[in-house]
Amino acid sequence: MKHHTHFRKYINASFLTLFIMSLMNLLFLHYYFLQTIELEVGCFKSSLLDNFLASLLDNTVLLVVVWLITFRKLRLSLTITFFITLIWSFCNTFYARFFHQYLSWSSIGQAGNLTDSTVTNSMLAGFELTDLYYPLMILLFFFFLFRTRNRVVTKKSLITTIIVWLCSLILCLAVHSLYIFHPAHGFIYVLEKTIFTPEKMDSMWPNWTVFHKGFFRKLVLDQLSHKSELKLTKDQRREIEAFYSDHSQRVTERTAPEHVKNIIFILVESYLSVTSDLIVDGKEITPNLNKLRHDSTVYFNGHMRPNVSIGESADGQYIYMAGLLPLHAEITVSKAKHNTIIGLPEQLKKMYKDVKSYTIIPTNPTLWEQQPMSEAYGFDRLYSMLDYQTDMRDNYNNDFLTDGMIFKYATYKNHAYSQPFFSLILTMSMHQPYDSFIKHGFEVTDTSLPQSYKNYLNSCHYTDMQIGNYMEALKEEGLYDNSLIVIVADHDARPRYLDMEGKIPDDIPIYIVNGGFNPVNAWDGACNQLDVYTTILDIMGIDSRWRGLGHTLLNKNYQNSVTEKTQELSDWIIYSNYFNKKGFE
Repeated sequence: MKHHTHFRKYINASFLTLFIMSLMNLLFLHYYFLQTIELEVGCFKSSLLDNFLASLLDNTVLLVVVWLITFRKLRLSLTITFFITLIWSFCNTFYARFFHQYLSWSSIGQAGNLTDSTVTNSMLAGFELTDLYYPLMILLFFFFLFRTRNRVVTKKSLITTIIVWLCSLILCLAVHSLYIFHPAHGFIYVLEKTIFTPEKMDSMWPNWTVFHKGFFRKLVLDQLSHKSELKLTKDQRREIEAFYSDHSQRVTERTAPEHVKNIIFILVESYLSVTSDLIVDGKEITPNLNKLRHDSTVYFNGHMRPNVSIGESADGQYIYMAGLLPLHAEITVSKAKHNTIIGLPEQLKKMYKDVKSYTIIPTNPTLWEQQPMSEAYGFDRLYSMLDYQTDMRDNYNNDFLTDGMIFKYATYKNHAYSQPFFSLILTMSMHQPYDSFIKHGFEVTDTSLPQSYKNYLNSCHYTDMQIGNYMEALKEEGLYDNSLIVIVADHDARPRYLDMEGKIPDDIPIYIVNGGFNPVNAWDGACNQLDVYTTILDIMGIDSRWRGLGHTLLNKNYQNSVTEKTQELSDWIIYSNYFNKKGFE
């Protein structure tokens, strides 16, 4: 009994229980990622031990910091630590269901987007039964907390606790470096890989990095490494220039007729190729786009792979307008809004100096940095739902402009601009959550399909109707034949959210109208969003050193453009602000 009392003097079992509960919050989050989100690189034998050590370190560092702030009040420190880890776990879990990554500094910096109801509704629509973990854990925590006396940690108990923790950590590291896990390497090598993160893994494999290294080291390293612009070495600059200067997969010859001077770029929200030519209940889901698909002069490819990262819609827009891949480790627009970008509007001005360009978006101009990014791409003007209310004198009651409103506004703005012009039109009505759709006299009723998928198809039909109306308006105004019209998706609609995972592919389509080339002679296989920027320059015959990192789809011998090297070079270009006056000569 005496020895038991002596032990409790140094290690309090109740305090240890509260600490373990905080640790469980982080482990629950990582386990959720492992089961549902997927890591960029598959797990190996010691991955779970890596994750446990990382979570243990995160929890311990947090507790020590809070313990110092609260003047060594351990009971209070454990309570604060528990709720910080609980809230952090909860926020990451819900964020991941929408963006499929852990939270990063850049995503925290975009927290203002949560004021947009579309974003919050999409995240909340992903509620799952496992989320009951959080309220149940709170109840369990308070049960143990009320059984724990409030006391200040003595010097002896603190030292004992630290020694026990260090011994456990050393033991885990030793086990981690055993020959059975790493037969080709020794203890020191494994220890270095456990503590430090290679730069390539940190930038290209963010989920893998956080899972193995934990939040503390990942977030700290992000702040230390990405505060300033990356200073490229001479070899890195030469490698970038050699890569983009190779035009063998980027240039053929101008195919667009001479009278085609305008570019109308329609960026459709969450558009899947599977809806093309799809008939449900004996009705076409996208009759207007189907007409384009079967027009012998229109290029259609339904095998385009989405290249977006955690920025989702903003990433899609960036890929198309800049010809680069988005960052994997952080939200691209948070970094790119300060960069010099050779955007498509600027490229068109090389051919037509008097060209005017504008963007029409269905949300407010602050969402996903739309205002600064529009300027960075080289657009002369951005029109948002705030301008719509003034220009159209329409007191709408929506949180965003419906696709009917967007294309009505685009038709209105066409009268304000003389030719040539460049317009970028963003749609929104096909955005998740798919628990409802805009009533427009069409409804899929097939009982064999999940309701969320039927709602999505109904939304697709609505958007298709508005695109059809806009095409007719362009013809009436004499703009249709004079414009290169590109219709693409910003990204895919995740089959998981449609309750169709494993049943439908996540490929997205591209339509090119008035390109002036025979689609039979163009590439019709798997391609990438990255290729659209390069293909538009090729079609229009725009002479430029920079043609993006994609490949032209006019080449029948197309080669895949998205590789690890392409991603690495894109990262270098973005982090170094390569195209500023000193960087791009």
